[in-house]
Amino acid sequence: MEMILQEQIQTASEGLKAIAHEVRLSVLCHLMNGPMCVHDLIEKTGSSQSNLSQHLSKMRMMGILNNEKKGQQVYYSIANPDFEKLLEALQGIYCPDVCVKPK
Repeated sequence: MEMILQEQIQTASEGLKAIAHEVRLSVLCHLMNGPMCVHDLIEKTGSSQSNLSQHLSKMRMMGILNNEKKGQQVYYSIANPDFEKLLEALQGIYCPDVCVKPK
């Protein structure tokens, strides 16, 4: 087994920091069911539009989310299937009674 490089540890740490916020985790959990528009994410998370936009932007810049404009709406989805695996693991540890079916 190869030694984990400090660079890899730093990258993993930055990725975990990017999702280590209640609003961001909530967004990601909702997106496990498939893409959602900003309006629906505001409704589901209870966050204001400006606050949610900041979180979505940060996750998009980190490569966690994709966005696609359809008409007047912008839809977000999880960019990397490995993040879905991570979220499933977190749900198994912290929310074992919640059943979220990935898309």
